[in-house]
Amino acid sequence: MTASDLKFVIFRDLKDGYRWRLRSAAGQTLERSERGHLHKGECAQEVYRLKEDRYPHAKVRHAAIG
Repeated sequence: MTASDLKFVIFRDLKDGYRWRLRSAAGQTLERSERGHLHKGECAQEVYRLKEDRYPHAKVRHAAIG
């Protein structure tokens, strides 16, 4: 597995708002958000900070509408 195979997925959790998970090419969840975010933009900011700091080649997919 290479770093470019990783993908952040931002999704809507109906209980807690927006969350993210980091997935491998095989679909395994490697990391996930510890808390829900009220706004999608806040969740995306957390993802892009992690991407910049630890996973620069990971892709980002917005699976949440809104």
